[in-house]
Amino acid sequence: MKKIMEKAKRVSICGCGWLGLPLAKHLQQAGYETFGSKQTQEGVDGLEKQGIKGAVVSLPLQKEGHSAALNAFLTADVMVLNVPPGRQTTSADEYRAKIISLSEAAKAAGCQRLIFISTTSVYGDMEGEITELTIPDPVTESGRVHVELEQQLRQVWGDELVVLRLAGLIGPERHPVKFLAGRQGITNGGAPVNLVHLDDVIFAVEAIIARWPAKTTLHLSAPQHPSRQVYYREMARLAGLALPEFQPGGEQGKWVNASATVQILGLNWRYGDLMALAPEL
Repeated sequence: MKKIMEKAKRVSICGCGWLGLPLAKHLQQAGYETFGSKQTQEGVDGLEKQGIKGAVVSLPLQKEGHSAALNAFLTADVMVLNVPPGRQTTSADEYRAKIISLSEAAKAAGCQRLIFISTTSVYGDMEGEITELTIPDPVTESGRVHVELEQQLRQVWGDELVVLRLAGLIGPERHPVKFLAGRQGITNGGAPVNLVHLDDVIFAVEAIIARWPAKTTLHLSAPQHPSRQVYYREMARLAGLALPEFQPGGEQGKWVNASATVQILGLNWRYGDLMALAPEL
């Protein structure tokens, strides 16, 4: 018989950056004993000033010599593994080693469950509708290593792992229009956008922690999928930026249908209407 875990009380978040820090704050305010990680003691001190118990976590983890703070971090009821691979400094092998070392240490310390923040880039260059049942077909190094890690973590954690694949993240001081404004000849203007707001991700993670789902491979993308041309020209207008110019035609592109995840987690979209949300630059 499968062991039924008591309701989670202690949550650790590995990676308290743009997503992890507001997630940690939200969970702490919701009554969870919340632990967060930073790479330096100065960063940990900053977490603790905000009521979040901190631990210095330098990946890959060594197998021995863990501090008391790190041991407390590793023994959570649920750990949210939110460590992006980085843009330039980390190879796929290095990133894989970091994630696996943390998974092994958490498992050995008695952590009960793991949420792995993955990416919809695992679906590669597919076209048309993508559901939670779509088999990944990555084409980038990041997409490939995320698929490999999902599989490796599943072998260790089984149904005590939730993989949450996120579409492109938007929110405070983060929006792709900053990089597209004023550009000329941008390709694939007719392809649909797949984006999700930070707040909707936070509420999704909280829902997973509060009521562990039976389906444990999920993804999240706002329900609206305007074309790249329509969307980014409107976002540039709303932000007072130079309008980007797109080439006609291009690939059909994919659109990520997260309706099953939304139903499973009982979510209500905060920012489902992408066209109505001005960039928070």
